[in-house]
Parts: sequence; C-alpha cells; structure tokens
Amino acid sequence: MELREFVTQSLQQILEGVREAQAGESGDNVNAGLKGVKLEGSLINGGELGVFSTVEFDVAVSAENKGGGKAALKVFGVGVEGGGQLSASYANKIKFSVPVRLPDGDPKRVDAEIARKRALQSKAISGAVIR
Repeated sequence: MELREFVTQSLQQILEGVREAQAGESGDNVNAGLKGVKLEGSLINGGELGVFSTVEFDVAVSAENKGGGKAALKVFGVGVEGGGQLSASYANKIKFSVPVRLPDGDPKRVDAEIARKRALQSKAISGAVIR
C-alpha cells in the first residue's frame, strides 16, 4: 500500500470511528465540547473551531525504484509483485503528525453544564451574603 493511501485511509477511518461512536449509546459524551478547558497531550483546544487531535504516524516505508523508472513510497510490508522487472527497495522509517479537527459532540451538553455551574456559583454567593 502506498504511503498516501495508508495516511488517507487511517485519517478517514479515525473520523468515521468518532462519528459512529457519537451515533451510538452515550455518544453525546464522545468529544463533547470543552469550552474553557485546558487540554493536554495530543488534544488541542481550537476555541470556536472545536477540538483537534494530533494523529502521529511512525511508519516503516520502502522506497522502491523499478526498472521502468517509476518510484513509489510504500508502507513497509512483505509481499511479492510479479512482472519480471528489476527492482530495488530500501526500508526507511519516517515519523510525522497531522492535526485533525474532531467531529463535535453534543454542544447542548456543554451549555447545560455551564448554566449548572453558574447557578451553583450564584447560589454560593447569595448564601455567603445572607450569613
């Protein structure tokens, strides 16, 4: 499989998996909004743009030059290709990351949580004033 196909399919399947998880039971908890929350690790808070994740790739690839002059960068694997052409391949390791905007979860849940916290804060402040 060529590297571009591998990256394309990997990213598409990650996003499809998130969407499928959101459609399932308790799916509103999957990538629910995180307004004002500091994120760590591979998550990035994009503010109004949503939540991003860094997808890291660390793959072994082979650069293959065939007798016909066409070169290809393929994800390293074991395979046999016919055709009777002379070929030489070299294995290399490459590492890179791609930021991906995750599909939004249930935004109503975030707004309800913010309203709940404000109500609790207001109640605590009014309770302190009365004492």
